[in-house]
Amino acid sequence: MELKPAQRISLSQLVFDQLLARIRNGSLRPGDRLPGEYELMRRLGVGRSSIREALRGLIMLGVVETKPGRGAIVLGHTGIPLARLRSQRGSILQLQKRAVLDLLEVRESLEGQAAELAVHRATPADLVTIERAALDVEKRIQDEVIYYRANIDFHLAIAHSSHNGVLAESLQYLMREVRTFRESVMREVSEVPLRDAVEHRAILKAIQERKPAGARRAMVKHIRSFASLVHGFRGPSASGTTKRGRNTERNV
Repeated sequence: MELKPAQRISLSQLVFDQLLARIRNGSLRPGDRLPGEYELMRRLGVGRSSIREALRGLIMLGVVETKPGRGAIVLGHTGIPLARLRSQRGSILQLQKRAVLDLLEVRESLEGQAAELAVHRATPADLVTIERAALDVEKRIQDEVIYYRANIDFHLAIAHSSHNGVLAESLQYLMREVRTFRESVMREVSEVPLRDAVEHRAILKAIQERKPAGARRAMVKHIRSFASLVHGFRGPSASGTTKRGRNTERNV
């Protein structure tokens, strides 16, 4: 008889599993609104942090979205790339990591191309915009505040400098999809900020010096560098190397 050892399950995982099961079996259908945070806390007997973590997991999978004034809404099969993960099983963290790593593989191709095109097509004004975005990231790192928006500005400045509208729009969507998970990694892993600043500088330098192969190589290295961190990420406060900067940005 083959037996599996018992595993401890977090409260947020229990909430996540219950809500996802109701979505899968049709009890919660597309367009339905989930109960509010306080109602879920009352019904399930768990704290607010557990509810929020479970909802972040559902949002990451593309089965739920939040709308101002309406709360969390169940989504239909809208062609969201992450929707295929709906039928897969695992912990919130495992599913998030799987989704993020898939997205990073796509970003690696698109952003490598964007960086190379930027070398050929960036105007002097484009170069200024990219450099300003890189400096903004560095300033926020020095001030020890969350720099997610500044990081997006840097990547999108390069994408826009490719002067390919489809490419820029695609990257904007993909970067939005990994926001919650990346913010968590940025807060928890102490090496991320300095690594981002150094790698951004290398990308900027290659674009400024008009080196297409170098720009693509520096961008791909940057994406893979973050992917390696995702592989080893064990969740909030699970790692011994954490650094919590002051979060002055609203999650909007």
